[in-house]
Amino acid sequence: MRVQGNRCVAAPLAALLIVIACAAPSHVDAQQAFPYQLSPGREGLLLGGGAALLAAGFVVNAELDLLTPDDVAALDPADINGFDRPATTRWSVVSGNVSDAVLVATVGASVITTIATARGPSAPTTIGVMFGETILVGNGVSQLMKTAIRRVRPYVYNDDPDIPFEKKLTKTARQSFPSGHAVNAFASAVFLSTVFAKLHPTSPARPWIWGGSLAAASAVGFLRYDAGKHFPTDVLAGAAIGGVLGWGIPKMHESDRVRVAIAPGADGTVVGLSLQF
Repeated sequence: MRVQGNRCVAAPLAALLIVIACAAPSHVDAQQAFPYQLSPGREGLLLGGGAALLAAGFVVNAELDLLTPDDVAALDPADINGFDRPATTRWSVVSGNVSDAVLVATVGASVITTIATARGPSAPTTIGVMFGETILVGNGVSQLMKTAIRRVRPYVYNDDPDIPFEKKLTKTARQSFPSGHAVNAFASAVFLSTVFAKLHPTSPARPWIWGGSLAAASAVGFLRYDAGKHFPTDVLAGAAIGGVLGWGIPKMHESDRVRVAIAPGADGTVVGLSLQF
């Protein structure tokens, strides 16, 4: 019954996000210039850096040792801190599958909303590149951390007979921290909300975009916990990484992030430099 309940909670959240994404009024000022721009050097650094992080993660993963049956038998939930320990009793295949579906809905809604409501000939390309960088860097950081830290997933501690034992002996069983699903979900949610607010600063839909996207991302995080795939701290770390990237990468591309103002002063021309973060 608990598993079915998770589906009833997650599905409406995903549907709500898609409805908001498709129906949100844009309220775009016709005179407002598109606020983002690309730079070859910056994009090369972000795309190259993200790819390098991802490649490094795969290299480290190739050297990751598998747990042995004796290793699994020696694991004790009592060794886990009290905040994370309840995760060792969770297991739900359906929650894991629903988390995948809600993640896809969150990512899809982010792309649909930001591109469909943007104005300007360069908007789709610019937003697509920014979003691609956000996801690439996020997954690069996540993959490298997972394979370097090698935290054992909660279900490996769980003696529930429904959990296939061979699943505990795979490489992914040692890739708990951080949650990659949380990284992607919160990166997408914060990217969507940040870019939408910048594109449509007067739109009354902004709080709904923030609320709907973060609710969907939070649902992904909870479902990963409920599935026994992640500890709460894994999810919180993933949310922090994704949130920082979802806000920071669009911020780096704002065309008005640096302003130079030239104004006459009493003793001549004054040049003012303003940085916006």
